[in-house]
Amino acid sequence: MTELKIDASDMELLAAAFQHMPQDMQTKVMGRAMRRMRDMSRTRVGRKNAEHSQMPYGMIRDRLVAHFKAGGNTIELIEKSGWIPLYKLGASQTTRGVSVKLRGSYRHAFIASVAAGKKGASHTGVFQRVQGQTMINNRSRQAIRELFGANPAHAIVNNPQVYLEVLAALIEDHLAPRVLHEMDRLLPRL
Repeated sequence: MTELKIDASDMELLAAAFQHMPQDMQTKVMGRAMRRMRDMSRTRVGRKNAEHSQMPYGMIRDRLVAHFKAGGNTIELIEKSGWIPLYKLGASQTTRGVSVKLRGSYRHAFIASVAAGKKGASHTGVFQRVQGQTMINNRSRQAIRELFGANPAHAIVNNPQVYLEVLAALIEDHLAPRVLHEMDRLLPRL
């Protein structure tokens, strides 16, 4: 097994070798390395977010977008998400309420399809009656409200330190070896 240790002298040698490369090769090396880091950061942050918000990784991955901006050599991670309905997390009706994968059970909840908008559209979700509030169109019944799971974007905003540590570890462990790898791939072409 190969062991890779990087200290200050290794970084100086890497920087010197990088400076001696032609400008177009430097651009290719950094572009390839940063695109790989973009993909790795999307995966690592997505997995940490799935673990943190107790949601399937596939749902997080669909909402997480990563971009590499070559002009400033920056990577941008964007997660656009609202509150995820419990129904989309795999809810199933039980005799006592509703059970949801990874989230537990909700007593007195029920799965129903309700009218949504015009033209006969409907919306299916997990609902619960609201104590003390009556329905607008039927005063003899209690109002209902839909139940939601976590909001993955809020998990990142509310705990940025957790995700910054994931990114810092990724940069420390993988950026320099990736640049070396890309340099090794391009150097025989000189």
